[in-house]
Amino acid sequence: MNRIFTFSIFIFIIFVGCSEKKYFTPDKNSILGEIKVDGKLDSDIYQSNKNGAVLKNGTLITKDGIYQIKLKDNFSFLNTSGDLLLVANYDDNTLFILNKDGKELKSFPFDYMPISASLRDNILAVVLADNTSIIWDINVNELLFSHKSPASYAINSKAASPLFLDTTIIFPTFDGKIILVSLDNFKIIRTIALGSGIFFNNVIYLALEGENLIVATNNKLMTLISGEDFSYDVNISDVLYTNNKIYVLSLEGEVIELDLLLNELNKKKFPFATLNSIIVKDNIYTLESQGYMIKIDKNNFIDSIYKIDIDEYKDSFYTDDVIYYDNKIIRFPK
Repeated sequence: MNRIFTFSIFIFIIFVGCSEKKYFTPDKNSILGEIKVDGKLDSDIYQSNKNGAVLKNGTLITKDGIYQIKLKDNFSFLNTSGDLLLVANYDDNTLFILNKDGKELKSFPFDYMPISASLRDNILAVVLADNTSIIWDINVNELLFSHKSPASYAINSKAASPLFLDTTIIFPTFDGKIILVSLDNFKIIRTIALGSGIFFNNVIYLALEGENLIVATNNKLMTLISGEDFSYDVNISDVLYTNNKIYVLSLEGEVIELDLLLNELNKKKFPFATLNSIIVKDNIYTLESQGYMIKIDKNNFIDSIYKIDIDEYKDSFYTDDVIYYDNKIIRFPK
């Protein structure tokens, strides 16, 4: 009886919590107009990461454009390398290298699903679903490095890809660390922890500015500048580094601008907003799930709000000047 009572209370709490969920509702007088979408895709997005998106009909979109190659249903897109595409078959844990026409050039089977990967010349860097970091020579088909990090019980679709830095590979892990591996001897140079935990602690962002590193998990942003590290705690929905500034969308509906030392330069909060995608031009642009585009002036952080015809909680991918949201195309001046 006690178990039944406890379960009933639990269900009641969940129901009440869901029924009381609040949404971003700007004052009608603050909405300046409506933005029209610039076009539509042939199909909806069903899988995306920071490097690209796959539509339900198999079409691939990357920062280089749209590939009419029709990826197979059991394939997921990982990354690009010049004219080459890195994709994974999640039925048999095989990573494929394709040309831009979709022809399979090489394949590499693994024990676990490849989640992220990067390729430079003959060196393939892969992070597997069991949190193993792999370096593989694709020319001689040889394993050069393997390191197993503690398993994570949750893997974010935004998981970052490995980065090449001169003679070093930087591996993101799913337990809140980055691992620096030498390409000279394939040994670990350094491991840097952003946090600890097996839940929601994936490294979701990696970027380089010279030898300076920007890295983020779901709840922490860190930079390594001239050998010194700086950190900023925030619940991250998305993050973008551009023009020596870091822009963060928080789960609390904030748009935050920081410098490389993670000093907070500007912040604007939109209560109960669910923000999606960041475009930074003369203004900062982001979408809100209830059908709004928010434009923020970079000089004074004054915002303007517009209606836009999008459905809530859909998948998206964006480049420097285009947001692909579900099946909608939204372009911005280059």
